[in-house]
Amino acid sequence: MTWIILANAKKRKARVVMTVSGIAIGVATLFALLALSAGIEQALDREISGMGAHILLLPKGCPYELTLSLMQGSDAFEHIPIDVLPEIRAVDNVDVAVPVVVGKAKINGQLASLYGTTDAILDVRQWEIATLEGVVLGSDAAEKLSLAVGDVITISLYSDVQMEVTRILEPTYGRDDTFIFVPIEVAQLVLGLDGRLSAVLIRTEVVSDSTKTQYALGRMSDIQAVPPSDIFERLMELFASIKQTLILITGIAIVAGVMTTMNTMTMAVFERKKEIGILRALGSTKMNVFKLFVTESLFLSLIGGVVGLVAGYVATLFLPNNSGFGLEATPVFSAWTILICLIVAMVVGVASSLYPAMNAARTQPIKTLREL
Repeated sequence: MTWIILANAKKRKARVVMTVSGIAIGVATLFALLALSAGIEQALDREISGMGAHILLLPKGCPYELTLSLMQGSDAFEHIPIDVLPEIRAVDNVDVAVPVVVGKAKINGQLASLYGTTDAILDVRQWEIATLEGVVLGSDAAEKLSLAVGDVITISLYSDVQMEVTRILEPTYGRDDTFIFVPIEVAQLVLGLDGRLSAVLIRTEVVSDSTKTQYALGRMSDIQAVPPSDIFERLMELFASIKQTLILITGIAIVAGVMTTMNTMTMAVFERKKEIGILRALGSTKMNVFKLFVTESLFLSLIGGVVGLVAGYVATLFLPNNSGFGLEATPVFSAWTILICLIVAMVVGVASSLYPAMNAARTQPIKTLREL
């Protein structure tokens, strides 16, 4: 059976190439979608958990947009009055309250994300530094701006401030790598946010009582208290709606692959009537002929699946590593993703070959040979 399949493939090269290409397009699209989706989910989880907060205090407004602004380092229109900070710290079970101011500013003339905070940030970030003095750069920010420890930089927007770079952080592979960290007073001055905060990160003494603490904090005026886990779940719901649309598009590509393969196999049955008639005359049963065409279609589909995996992998290398939420998302490749794509390719092969294979199996050898 194998030699018959190979001989037919060699004889009809153009048709084989078109069949393999149709399946490969669907598989490549599916593989890229699954890899990028896994990367986005991982990036969101990393960024939310990387905040190091049990509760996130935000100004009134859409908590999801405000959280994204905070993660992206862009200023929002809503802010928290800094005067409420002592009241926040006085709430039962609040262990650490980290004030944060974020926004875009110019660093030596180049636009970058400024992150103003206090030494309290060291209680929620694992940076292994004793104090937040001068300018602390994320690894990506230092590379992008070509800065080193000891350099004096000019931070400007509404005001100009000159400061010395005192530390470059080790890579965290998250948004911290892109920030320029400065004392909160400096960020407020440069960004024109005197007396205002972008957010407050809260760590509780007893994590199991965080719900009660969240309720107490949420009762304060002009503040909303949101668990980062709720933000993550909501963002994943938003992404799921986008993902469903992408899956629909992928499904269309896969259906196109099924139709292409079915058309190829149907034409193959018509062109190979003589071959089928001879096989039947030599003793091949209907089931033998049926298996021949199903196996041939499955063989082409597997080749298309492998080609699609390679094409999908290459495609992800050229796609922008942006989740759509403003976060860097590197595609995640796994054995499970590869297995799913190969199974889809096999299903396409079997589904598209059933009708042509049944037609081939019904071929009458005597009638076919008489017509030759």
